[in-house]
Amino acid sequence: MNMFLQQLVTGISIGSVYALLAVGYALVFSVFNFSNFGFGPVMMLGAFAAFYAIPALNLPLFPSILLAMVVAGIVSFIMELTVYRPMRQKKTLKLYLMIAGLGINTFVPNAAIQIFGGGVHAFPSDWARVTIQMGGVAVPRSDILAAVLSILMLAGLWMFLYNTRMGLGIRASSFDTNTASLMGINVNFVAMIVFLLSGAAAGLAGCFYGMKYSVFPSMGAIANKGFVAATIGGLGSLTGAVISGLLLGFLETMIAGYVSSTYRDLIAYAMLVIVLIFMPNGILGKGMHDKI
Repeated sequence: MNMFLQQLVTGISIGSVYALLAVGYALVFSVFNFSNFGFGPVMMLGAFAAFYAIPALNLPLFPSILLAMVVAGIVSFIMELTVYRPMRQKKTLKLYLMIAGLGINTFVPNAAIQIFGGGVHAFPSDWARVTIQMGGVAVPRSDILAAVLSILMLAGLWMFLYNTRMGLGIRASSFDTNTASLMGINVNFVAMIVFLLSGAAAGLAGCFYGMKYSVFPSMGAIANKGFVAATIGGLGSLTGAVISGLLLGFLETMIAGYVSSTYRDLIAYAMLVIVLIFMPNGILGKGMHDKI
């Protein structure tokens, strides 16, 4: 029983990371109908911002996490402004936007290796490494923090989308950006907000992943699991992204704990294929025009 509870805690922790990443993918897809495959480097740069800020600026953990979210949000917006927006304005096919994202996903980590080095670094926070004994289960503070802050951010994002005028503009743009533009909605401003929010989610996920494992230039590869979760949940569905991210984290840790860690990635992609065969729009996906 203790082993099950231990795996459950780990599953919720890594599932929170997947959920944040999946929501970032879902947000961009909801409005612009393409998947931002440059999302991994955003996560990585946010984690490195916190990694260097803690010792260099003597920042406590929570302000460093906030800094990571701000840096990742700005990087995400710069990506939209300099790469995706010019391509959108030229009416480029969505496929080419995704190819550009793949180029970013290759270029940025390799550039980061030249700047930061290729080593693996422990996250510089003693607070995050402390474990709390709950019965026979050892729960790292980082896992508790990941679950709590992820829930708070996802709830805040939900409130923003459904209870603010800007959120209404984002949801309107998710149906048709051209029509939304004709109705007076500034689509470029919507793009800025969407990429800032998705980048902030990636920065938060990067901090949690760095606390649990380590910080290194290729850590953004974990964002692929976020894309898998977003696809399983139904691209464009925030609720589906959260549910599938948590479910994916739970299944991975259970397979790793009770079967073998070598099957951890296998279960994720097998789940993706099975869901798409029987539910092509994902678990909660309802179609191209029923998103967010």
